[in-house]
Amino acid sequence: MAALKTTRSKNSSTRKLMHQKQYRRKANMLKKASEYSKMCDADVCVGIRMRETGQVHILSADSSGFWAFLTSQLSSHYPTPTVMTDRDLEKTREETVFREQQ
Repeated sequence: MAALKTTRSKNSSTRKLMHQKQYRRKANMLKKASEYSKMCDADVCVGIRMRETGQVHILSADSSGFWAFLTSQLSSHYPTPTVMTDRDLEKTREETVFREQQ
């Protein structure tokens, strides 16, 4: 019985670590795309689709509206895509820094 419990806890902790790793990589990729947009004065659109859940995350660092068609095409997608702009990304980063300072 004890062996069964340790196997379950190892599997759940491994799964948790994988989800944390995926979250960090996604956050870093979106951050890099936003930085690239600012530094190179480029319109950037990054789309990430999680195969396991089907969830779509979109970062649109686009001042010209060139990538606007993408969000309209995905509006009927289920689950509803998470659309962020570079300004939204900055706000979340500022909130995180503020929480860490307290």
